[in-house]
Amino acid sequence: MGRISPANRTFVVAYILLVGLPLLGLVGVLRSGRGLVAPISVDGVWKFVTDGPNPPAGMCGKSLASIQDSLVTISQSGSRLTLTLNNGSTATGSGVIERTSLNATVPLSWQPMNEPGCGSNTVVMLSATVNPKAEARAMQGTISVNDCASCSTVNYQALRQTRSGRSEAH
Repeated sequence: MGRISPANRTFVVAYILLVGLPLLGLVGVLRSGRGLVAPISVDGVWKFVTDGPNPPAGMCGKSLASIQDSLVTISQSGSRLTLTLNNGSTATGSGVIERTSLNATVPLSWQPMNEPGCGSNTVVMLSATVNPKAEARAMQGTISVNDCASCSTVNYQALRQTRSGRSEAH
């Protein structure tokens, strides 16, 4: 074999740097991401129905009751959530989903100053477990008001609605 010219040597080095190294980087990224799992999808419109006894009296109860039979729109980007209550107040909150656990907060539309045992920084807190194996996507959880001792926790169920406004049953 003959000698490699300097132009060919430069070409080989440039090829290795511009093609070989990015391919090695891609293989490394694909291997490290192999174990990643996408969060469960909760994007859409959900109908909330509270379980059990009526919510507590007062403004706190009105706030929790406003979620009863109301629609909540959840927008999702990865594990981050934006919740919008479609009950006339159009309050917007945020949350996160990890595996099947959803946690979110929505600011209250009323001032709790007149409510006994309530602070000034109150928000509705939603905690839920999503059941991805149900025929219709459903979640169960609790609704509570933080920083307000007179407000008790309320259990609820929510069903994802189809575009026609019906539950997502098949």
